[in-house]
Amino acid sequence: MIDISLPLSGGIITFPGDRPYEEYAYKTHDVDHVHITRVIMETHSGTHFDAPYHMIKNGKKASEIDLERFMGKASVIQVDGDAIGPNDIPDDVKSIVLFKTRNSDLYGEFRTDYTYLTFEAAEKLISSGVKVVGIDYLSIEKFNGDRSVHIVLLSNDAVIIEGLYLKDVKPGEYNFICLPLKMGIDGAPCRAILI
Repeated sequence: MIDISLPLSGGIITFPGDRPYEEYAYKTHDVDHVHITRVIMETHSGTHFDAPYHMIKNGKKASEIDLERFMGKASVIQVDGDAIGPNDIPDDVKSIVLFKTRNSDLYGEFRTDYTYLTFEAAEKLISSGVKVVGIDYLSIEKFNGDRSVHIVLLSNDAVIIEGLYLKDVKPGEYNFICLPLKMGIDGAPCRAILI
């Protein structure tokens, strides 16, 4: 089993404009005889999924997506360039595709030059019947892009998983399980594993 989730902890990078992840001791053993941590975070903190409603006003909300969508055979594809194009995607991919890029080395601080999925590659994934697309950074879209990659995927009943950590994962086929928190709006933090 390989855990491909980012740890949620203070100092984790966030997308510009998002509130930084925070946690602090709300109750302590010394004062309250229990320990409770209070967490303040965005639904898109760390490893998370984007529901269609994230980008599409009338799109499906997180609570409307069947949990079975997040389990199944996955193709992990390694791409070494600055962008993922249609030629980087084999014709025989599974319905879950995860992209391993140089991004897994970029999690120390937010960078705008991360590897991203091109619109043409997104179209190829849709035409191949892919229903889940994941990437190892906080966005699948080019920084300051036009949101077209999100929209073409989400409007064609695909969900997006961002913030994966694939540095030590070899390309190939895996069993994939990704369990989002039971949240009902635009997305949710996830725990993702490969077997």
